[in-house]
Amino acid sequence: MRRLVIAAAILALAGCDGEAIVPETQQGHGHGSTSVAPPVPAASARFNDADVMFAQMMVAHLEQGIDLSQVAMAKGSKPKVKELAGAVDVTQREELTMLKSWLKLWGKPETPSSDPNVHAAHGGLPLLDAKVISDIKEKNGAEFDLTYLNLMTGHQGGAVEMARAMAKDGSNPEAVAYAERVTNTRQGQIAQMLGLIGEQ
Repeated sequence: MRRLVIAAAILALAGCDGEAIVPETQQGHGHGSTSVAPPVPAASARFNDADVMFAQMMVAHLEQGIDLSQVAMAKGSKPKVKELAGAVDVTQREELTMLKSWLKLWGKPETPSSDPNVHAAHGGLPLLDAKVISDIKEKNGAEFDLTYLNLMTGHQGGAVEMARAMAKDGSNPEAVAYAERVTNTRQGQIAQMLGLIGEQ
């Protein structure tokens, strides 16, 4: 019961009308399909501090999500969990490459400021750390699946929060469009994960 309450709270934060995303490379290969995220164009040179902070925080956020999904692809006990982890992995790798190219264009580092007040103004920090990923590696079967789904639900909820702050404060049109895309796709993933949690 507790896990459903926690997950429902995340869904309330994120909203429930997003689209689920399965990378185009996985369609037609037994992974199922829903909708495909459209390509995001290269960013223009115009940017402000909110654009930079969002890109930097999303780089860290995406790297953590990729690490966790790599574990789930190897250890997930249900095909649907592995399929979701694979979709997250492919999509977030593409986004990571894109964001790093934007930061390079802007002449900004990939690592954000260590000042917590700066992060708080832009939606907070990523929710996962190395210990969380290390701990989940010790779990197996249905316990692993449930832990992964709960962690990723919260993790993607954090992405929605950051993206909403970015859509409000950013100035780079491509970065703002990406933030809106993050909101929609992560909402869809959260809805999928809540459904899988309910099946546990």
